[in-house]
Amino acid sequence: MQDDVREREARIPESGGQPVPPMRADVHSDVDPAVETPVEARQGFLDRPVLVVLIVGLMLAIVGWFAVGMWAD
Repeated sequence: MQDDVREREARIPESGGQPVPPMRADVHSDVDPAVETPVEARQGFLDRPVLVVLIVGLMLAIVGWFAVGMWAD
């Protein structure tokens, strides 16, 4: 185990190294820049509109607030 620690520490550079170039996630190379289509760049799915989810969540929070308020009296 101590040999593993020594080997790992031997690989650590003494001073700062060269900056890591940007890489493409799919091929791990920096030969050409990544080009994404709008569908690939999208961060979410289109199955539920976000506004509907936010409005329903807000309505549930309001109903819960009133229920706690009625129960506390």
